[in-house]
Amino acid sequence: MTGYGRKEMGEAGTRFTIEIRSLNNRYLDIQVKAPRGLAALESRIKKTVQERFSRGRFDVFISKNNGPERAGRLTIDEMLASQYIGILRDLKARFGLAGDVDLAVAAGFRDIMTYTEDQEDSETVWQILSEGLSQVLEDLDRMRTEEGAALVRDIRTRLETIDRIANEVHAQSPIVVEHARKRMSETLAKLLHEQPDPVRLAQEIAILAERTDVTEELIRLGSHLGQFRSLLSDAGQEAVGRKLDFLLQEMGREVNTIASKAMNAQISLDIVNVKAELEKIREQVQNIE
Repeated sequence: MTGYGRKEMGEAGTRFTIEIRSLNNRYLDIQVKAPRGLAALESRIKKTVQERFSRGRFDVFISKNNGPERAGRLTIDEMLASQYIGILRDLKARFGLAGDVDLAVAAGFRDIMTYTEDQEDSETVWQILSEGLSQVLEDLDRMRTEEGAALVRDIRTRLETIDRIANEVHAQSPIVVEHARKRMSETLAKLLHEQPDPVRLAQEIAILAERTDVTEELIRLGSHLGQFRSLLSDAGQEAVGRKLDFLLQEMGREVNTIASKAMNAQISLDIVNVKAELEKIREQVQNIE
């Protein structure tokens, strides 16, 4: 489910900007991009997100703004500088070169000077970041909740469509069996040129009825639909996404069985429509935590 949150916090000299974006994902994937100095806090940042969400891809961006002045110190590698100067003097003496090895020349060797930024106390920084993270995640969660409510409304509408089609299939099922009985009776009469044995015909009809009866599948489908609706009602209070995935798989199995038993063009068309609705619901469920 998509969401976005942004927050700036801290004091002059130690200010941070936190930006979090969430995208749809079947699993939980957290990516943190922060200054190198905050590497030690990355596990805490991920844990904070994990405590609130169980699904989705989360991109966490943290930037630090110290203002125009940066606290740190410049150090000189005297041993490396000595080697540079010694080599230059040797070259001058060996080849009779003009010029002096002075400060201007030494200053051109950038690798002998190193700037080290002062390290801040990680606990102090974490106190600032943790508060900001909570606020950003709160804003992001609010956006996800609003989107989730819209998804639930759409899914409920599709469930009603599936319910209606299932009732139509249930009403057509006895008619399909009766038509099959008549066709079988007429076919046997033509083949035998006489009235078929009623006992044998009854047996064949019973076998046909058992093979084409979809009552059990429709009952189980209705039960799954009821469970699905119940879980949707709990979507805002607990993580139900994976349970909904499982129920969709079960509903798919029942629908496929009905399709394999169908001996009627209208029922076959109805099942195709049910499959289309289930597929759309499956896409939406990937967004539900």
